Amino acid sequence: MLAPRTFLSALAGVLALLGSTVDARDARAADDISVDTRSWRPSTDPSANLVLEPVLTPGPWNWNAGAWFHYALNPVELKVPGSDDKLRPVEHAVATDVTLNIGLGKIASVGALVPVVLYQSGQSAASGASSLPKTVMGDVGLYGKAALVPNDQGGFGLAAIGTALLPTGARNGLQGDGSTRVGVRLLAEYTLLIIGFQASLGFDFRTAERVWNDPRTGPVRFGSSVPWTVGTLLRPGIFGLDGDNRQLWEIALHGSLPVSPVGPFGAGDPGSALLSPMMLALSDRVAIGRDRDISLIGGVDIGLTAAIGVPTVRGIVGLSWAPREHDQDRDGVPDDVDQCPEIPEDRDGFEDGDGCPEIDDDDDGIVDAEDKCPRVAGVAQPGSKNGCPLEKGAPEGVPPGEGK
Repeated sequence: MLAPRTFLSALAGVLALLGSTVDARDARAADDISVDTRSWRPSTDPSANLVLEPVLTPGPWNWNAGAWFHYALNPVELKVPGSDDKLRPVEHAVATDVTLNIGLGKIASVGALVPVVLYQSGQSAASGASSLPKTVMGDVGLYGKAALVPNDQGGFGLAAIGTALLPTGARNGLQGDGSTRVGVRLLAEYTLLIIGFQASLGFDFRTAERVWNDPRTGPVRFGSSVPWTVGTLLRPGIFGLDGDNRQLWEIALHGSLPVSPVGPFGAGDPGSALLSPMMLALSDRVAIGRDRDISLIGGVDIGLTAAIGVPTVRGIVGLSWAPREHDQDRDGVPDDVDQCPEIPEDRDGFEDGDGCPEIDDDDDGIVDAEDKCPRVAGVAQPGSKNGCPLEKGAPEGVPPGEGK
């Protein structure tokens, strides 16, 4: 295990950058709408795809760093009421996010995300008050996660994720909210080793509401919201497409709903339909190298609603470095040959060399934990013979000696 000194030094540099950025805000900010229009932020977890991330945390003092690069087409677009005209305050945006994360104990982790827009172009920041700055910093994010119900053996897992977005972004570039935002989210997961299902629901609290007062589109009132995700993760090795088990595919929907001061999908104030983003994320995560310490993530985010922050399409490439001991699950099977590197082998004398726990050794549809004859195919029946073959003459579903 590598010492966390490098991580802590990098984090100290990030905090120093935050202080200097806050002091150097543009003096013209008072003339512009101060709002963060971003609808997607990558997770700081080393095993995350574009949207979905595991319940499990990296482990004591295991750290990782990452960089994400993305291009968005029409990420901020507004329709003019009563016409077919559309305003595009931001037409093109190229941005990067730098992430840091470190495990605290066996079930917790903390992370930080620093966003920078490298280039953006559009009509104006808001209401023609000033031209849109081409390069700006966004609101920095701080994250904490705790695995409430760990699922390192598969099955159901539950985690709590806390967030804080700091007002470090440029207030005249549609990347800074001008106030602190805090949130909490519950992440539920059910995994069957080669496929997993996830959903999350949370609440993001805006400490100060924002109003986009553009006479051409009507007011848009930004307040607190409910973020959500739902999706599935799949290892393509099940289809014979990834013999080394290095890939992880993702299909996910994500977005948020406003809860104050307007309602979702157009309910309440005029313009509230612009505050209900929904997107479809498709991605592939590939572990690189013998030790799989580096991962390359590529994917797209497709806009499904016309809300502010929803692009027509967003292309994303991410690179993650997570130096580790090379037996993550400590089951004695090296990660480069372990077909389930994050889930320990069950060491029951049956196919123990692949690194994956076998939940039904005899393939009779009854999991080993409930099968009284785990190496001999049988049938479901009550009592001490569940999963065992029926004795000759015994009716199915009735254990021998009963029902006579």
